[in-house]
Amino acid sequence: MYHVTTSRLGPDGRRVRAGTEDMDRGDLTAAELTVLLDAFVEVDPVGNEEHDPHITVSGRVAKLIIRTSRGRLQVYDLKDHAAPGIEMTVGGVLERLDRVVESAAPFKEEAEQPAPTAPHRGIAFAMLLVGLALNGYILYSVFYVESVNKKPEVKLITDADELKTRESALAGTYATGGKVGDRVIELTAAGKVRFYEIGMKGPINDERDSYTIGRHDGMLCLSMSTEVGLIDLVGDTLVYYKDVYQRKRPST
Repeated sequence: MYHVTTSRLGPDGRRVRAGTEDMDRGDLTAAELTVLLDAFVEVDPVGNEEHDPHITVSGRVAKLIIRTSRGRLQVYDLKDHAAPGIEMTVGGVLERLDRVVESAAPFKEEAEQPAPTAPHRGIAFAMLLVGLALNGYILYSVFYVESVNKKPEVKLITDADELKTRESALAGTYATGGKVGDRVIELTAAGKVRFYEIGMKGPINDERDSYTIGRHDGMLCLSMSTEVGLIDLVGDTLVYYKDVYQRKRPST
């Protein structure tokens, strides 16, 4: 799991968010973090330049700040502020979060070192074997991450009557709260979805999409047409990128 905080970034990871409030997204799996980073590189270049949205991720051995530029990820190590940003793929980011990067200061060689004796050659051979084993483990880790990062397989509901019944039951407004900065999802019985954030003067970061209903791992979910992630249905609430959206009952 990776603990993720985003700054000046909307819930779907594709939109810039005005203001300076950070969003704590909690602990994400490798697959969920991959979806977020894949969306992040599609941020509008103008908003990216103006607001500098970024993602802070804590892994097993590293804590990184991730920015984006020209559709690529720029990664900075929070433990080494003097180090420049490094361009990485999503797989590279996941590997860096979990793998210790060893850095040893070079030692000045002493002049006229004696030729290595047989025991020294034996140690060198053992170190070579260890290095080969480590390289094999790293390759295994990369391929393992690739398999973990696959999106959940969604089985869509194809029965027309069931689909219509569920869409009618889901139609309504769901929100993380009622204050400025809280996020809202509106669902219609016609398969339409609207995402927005409560602003000082009304909705901001307003986006619309369409959805279909399906299941993954035995759980009902909404799959967006633009593949911005899945919305899980948990009881009478929606869960989207670890945020819980409670259903708003109509006022009487």
